[in-house]
Amino acid sequence: MSSVRRHYLAVLQLIRDLKSLVFLLQNRKNHPEVRIGFGSRVIDSAFGTGVTIGKNCYVQTSKFGREVFVKDKCAISNSTFEDHTAIYPNCSLNNVRFGSYSYVSEHALMGRVTVGKFSSIGPHFLCGYGEHPTDFISTSPVFYSTRRQCGISFTETNYFEEHHETIVGSDVWIGARVFVRDGVRIGNGAMIAAGAVVTADVPDYALVGGVPAKVIRYRFPEDVVRELLEIKWWEWSEDQLREAQPLFAQPDVNSFLTWAKQT
Repeated sequence: MSSVRRHYLAVLQLIRDLKSLVFLLQNRKNHPEVRIGFGSRVIDSAFGTGVTIGKNCYVQTSKFGREVFVKDKCAISNSTFEDHTAIYPNCSLNNVRFGSYSYVSEHALMGRVTVGKFSSIGPHFLCGYGEHPTDFISTSPVFYSTRRQCGISFTETNYFEEHHETIVGSDVWIGARVFVRDGVRIGNGAMIAAGAVVTADVPDYALVGGVPAKVIRYRFPEDVVRELLEIKWWEWSEDQLREAQPLFAQPDVNSFLTWAKQT
């Protein structure tokens, strides 16, 4: 590498560092109650207590509850996070909502997704980035979309709805590298095996896997599932959850149901 190129790269790095320093000072002035990492930019957002934003993040028009953690290099816009949620590094989230005690692991891409409480989403999750028509003459959006995905469009009218709201219920576990089609509903208590391609709704407390994903089995018998859905323990207060903690961390569902009915 020539000395001129090294000098040029050094100047570019200095400019980037100065910009990051400016953002840091602005963040400390505008949001002194929030721990915001070096290089992050925060615009038009609201925060509860104990929020941490990692380094080199971009956060815009979003709302954060208490004790929310956003790790490094995340891009977040138009989203809401309830108390005690976590977003791991390198996630891109747009128009999402997370219920309390839920998290998503690194390298997730999510758009127009609502996640319930106590749900765990593995790394490289992909959901909400639009669909293409299967019955049109062409699948190219230049013919049916005004969004100009490739810089040009031949229409001034949208002929196909490209994005749909996706719902992930409460107490859902999603493994690594799962794709979920736009508009799908994943039921409460469901489990999605790693690598699955989910193209249809997932029933409550079902375990699904494969390409496309199919129901492998249900976590509990039908009558137990019905009782769990009636109890809706994910809506309990924190005091109730702490009291019931030993019953959550064991496999005897009947003892849990008996205890829940008596409280």
